[in-house]
Amino acid sequence: MQNQFLAGRPAFARGQRRTPSLLSAGLLVSLGLSLSTLSSSGWAQAVVTDAATLPSVSVSASRDDSAAQADTVSAGALGSRKQVDTPFSTHVVTSEEAQDLMATTANDLFKYDPAVSVSSENSVSENSMFNVRGMPIDTLNSIKVDGQSFPSWDTDLPLEPFEQVELLKGLSGFMYGFGSPGGIVNYVLKRPTDDPYRSVSIDYQSAGVFSEKVDLGGRFGNDNRFGYRLNLVNEDGNTAESNGHVRRKVASLAVDFRVTPDLTWSADAFYQKRKTNGTLFGLMFASGLSIPDASTVSHSLTQPQNYYQTEMASFGTGLDYRISDNWHASLKYRFAKENRTNSDSFLYVSDDAGNYSNTLYAAMTRYFYQNVDAMVQGKFSTGSIKHDVVVGAGFQTQTSEYSNSVGWNDGYFLGNGNLYSSTLLTNDEVSIGSDLYRQQRTTQAALYASDTVQLTSRLSALVGVRYTQYRQHVYDTTGAVSSQYSADPVTPTLALMFKTDPYSTLYASYVESLEQGGSASNTNANYPATFGPLKSKQYEIGFKSDHSKWGANLALFRVDQGYNYTNSANVFVQDGTKRYTGVDASGWLALTSEWRVVGGVMWLDTKAVDVDDVSVEGKRVYGAPRFTVTGRVEYNPAYLRPLTLAFGGKYVGSEAVNADNSQFVPAYVTYDLSGRYETKIAGKDVTLRAGINNLFNRRYWTTAWGYYVSPSPTRTFVASATVQF
Repeated sequence: MQNQFLAGRPAFARGQRRTPSLLSAGLLVSLGLSLSTLSSSGWAQAVVTDAATLPSVSVSASRDDSAAQADTVSAGALGSRKQVDTPFSTHVVTSEEAQDLMATTANDLFKYDPAVSVSSENSVSENSMFNVRGMPIDTLNSIKVDGQSFPSWDTDLPLEPFEQVELLKGLSGFMYGFGSPGGIVNYVLKRPTDDPYRSVSIDYQSAGVFSEKVDLGGRFGNDNRFGYRLNLVNEDGNTAESNGHVRRKVASLAVDFRVTPDLTWSADAFYQKRKTNGTLFGLMFASGLSIPDASTVSHSLTQPQNYYQTEMASFGTGLDYRISDNWHASLKYRFAKENRTNSDSFLYVSDDAGNYSNTLYAAMTRYFYQNVDAMVQGKFSTGSIKHDVVVGAGFQTQTSEYSNSVGWNDGYFLGNGNLYSSTLLTNDEVSIGSDLYRQQRTTQAALYASDTVQLTSRLSALVGVRYTQYRQHVYDTTGAVSSQYSADPVTPTLALMFKTDPYSTLYASYVESLEQGGSASNTNANYPATFGPLKSKQYEIGFKSDHSKWGANLALFRVDQGYNYTNSANVFVQDGTKRYTGVDASGWLALTSEWRVVGGVMWLDTKAVDVDDVSVEGKRVYGAPRFTVTGRVEYNPAYLRPLTLAFGGKYVGSEAVNADNSQFVPAYVTYDLSGRYETKIAGKDVTLRAGINNLFNRRYWTTAWGYYVSPSPTRTFVASATVQF
């Protein structure tokens, strides 16, 4: 429940509520240990008091819709619910908030959530990725579009076609089926607007990337029964990174038809093609070497032959039927495809002098997904006890196609270089391997049901269960089955919720989940070994509150997850358990009508248990910071309400690079500065935004997958102008 973590207006426009105690206010202020960025203009205008009569405020229809939607989260098999009424940790970012953040990826959306730590950025690596509470997001199973699985292997979905992006932290077994315990990222598509909507934007990013964006929506026909929403994006230019260039095109269209007042048919399609020059797969340091200070390393580690390209397309359709005031049914289908072409380098650093060998991996891979889901949600009472039930079924298929070329299996040797100097390396034999074969096919058939039982006016209980029939087949290059796995798990969810007031919930929850087993990469000695499903358990106690002038989220959690890692022999293994125990807390407070502070902190203790490898047993889990702090201060001056200024930052603690903890990347702090100004030109609403990311050009390392690191992006200036009419 953290939509208020990124923008003030939705949280400040909810009417009369109780004011916080001095103790609560003090705790929230103490969380803002450092300052973070966002221009959330006009938030002070929406601050309401406990007076009986509210002041009049001018708010556009689109923002009203955004605020209302930000209050809710799509919780998979639980249906759509208010964030404060769910017994899980959630964080929702609307499209308007994304614009204020000038976000281009999910990394940008959740950069000020203390539970989120970045593992790579698409300006320097293949794609943008992050961990939640030290656990990575599963890009094969945990990325959703309107609640349905979407292929996102080493790629980034465009943000422009989506109304909001929802992060469910932790396990999701009952709600979404298979997926890693890091969480679920659900992209909610923009749908037709009831009123005409038109906006045009021009964006700029240093050193010379320009974007043109169009967003159109409305209704037409008899009784406005037909609706549409169109988004178009064109982006091109040189980035601030060495050898960096990006080219991106996006097109999306969503339509609907109100067949009757109770029955609506909808359909959507979107397409993106993105190519980035100057990307790295990552760097690996030989055993026994320490990770050098990132600020001393050359900024020119990529080669002219390095690039990364993804192309994705999706089509979805569905029916929504309001059976009665208390009952609702839906049926939906989605097809999605991703083509991935990589021609990027893996650098193996062999000594303390920084000498490395450069191997370029060049190949194409493909992913095909299909989803069918049916769900019924309703409410009824048995005496004084109220029930909110959900019953549903789903079926999905996932197919992966890999290349069998030299460029994928062995790579092309470009030559040797040094981390502290720039060296031109090329190989005329490099070519993209397109001889694809079906490497894997997975099917999941699921039945689920839940009942949220309201025992008293304050106390309720959630009981949910999902049965999944999981089948996985792995194939060799001849098409023969090399391995296969099957599982028929029943994953329960249990929770108790107590409303301390109408806007606050104290909860305790237990969740079980299964995730797809790990696979050795083409740099592991046992490639292409694939393992069976991993089981996870999560225990969480939390409190969430969303008042008019303050909000808070607190969660104490423990997660036990099956462990897969690369051992000292460079063999990828699946062995033992990763245990994550921690506190995830955040809050915001309107100090005055002009000043607002936001802060968050996460403390995390991780260790490997019951692991056969003595060098790994008891060690910290790789890629998990022990401590993270975020904060932001926003200033909306009374003498110039159209202007909002913000300054902030994030501290991320040190992280282990590998399972045996022989290498670490150090802690780092980044700062950002931003501003937003709203005005009118020729009678049209115009919004101007500008900011500097990584204000002091801090150089640092990020780490993922248990053996490699990636360099950080350089300081970047961003700006945009949006005209709405």
